Amino acid sequence: MKKILCMAAMLLPACYANGAVIVDEDFDSYADTTALGGVWSLGDGTLDTVLGNPSQSLYHPGTGASFSGANTNSLSFAEIAPGPGEKLVFSADIYDDGASANKRTSAGLREAAGANIIEMGMYNSPNHYAYRAILFGPGDPSWVAFSGLVDDGGAAIENEPVEGWHRFTAEVTATNIDFMLDLNSDGTINATASVPIAPNDLGFDIIRLGGPSDLGSAGGGANFDNISLELVPEPASLAMGLLSVIGLVGVRRRR
Repeated sequence: MKKILCMAAMLLPACYANGAVIVDEDFDSYADTTALGGVWSLGDGTLDTVLGNPSQSLYHPGTGASFSGANTNSLSFAEIAPGPGEKLVFSADIYDDGASANKRTSAGLREAAGANIIEMGMYNSPNHYAYRAILFGPGDPSWVAFSGLVDDGGAAIENEPVEGWHRFTAEVTATNIDFMLDLNSDGTINATASVPIAPNDLGFDIIRLGGPSDLGSAGGGANFDNISLELVPEPASLAMGLLSVIGLVGVRRRR
């Protein structure tokens, strides 16, 4: 069976053994902020060589006396969109120091031209862990708090900051976005949300970390780590692809 799976991965361009990785960033390879700026377009971001999940991370200050805004840090790439039977998986670890619920900082996946905006992180209206998906079609939510949020012990924590690394994930298909929050980055999904979409032109070509829409954060900043963007086949599509290849292998053997 292992040999058939390997052949499937080679023979089917649409069947990714481990997904097609577009971005895989852990910030560990950079010596300093200058080196980080050689890859990322830095606004008010710096390399944090001490705090990371687990090693280094990108720090965004939120607000401060040295600047008037909260310019985001961005990474551009060739436009990508999920096709039939595919999903685009975007995830980011965000560190919240738990000091304030008045934070406004997020990880965003966008089209640089201004369409198709997905963001996840901390927002102060509503407090605190929230998501948004806008410009996809009528009725898109601006900012919505994750509802029914509880910690790993089952205690309700809605509208409250929790200290630690939190993993935010958005799974995007041509018709839907599923949001997930792993409150302690330990594999436990503490909250989910789903947003149907009907975009005219579904595509993304930039990741932005920091203040959403370059907004400031009166409650301070945050650290970002393990930024991932991957295009993967949905299970049904993968199964059909494998069956097709197995059929081809059987035909070749009979010949």
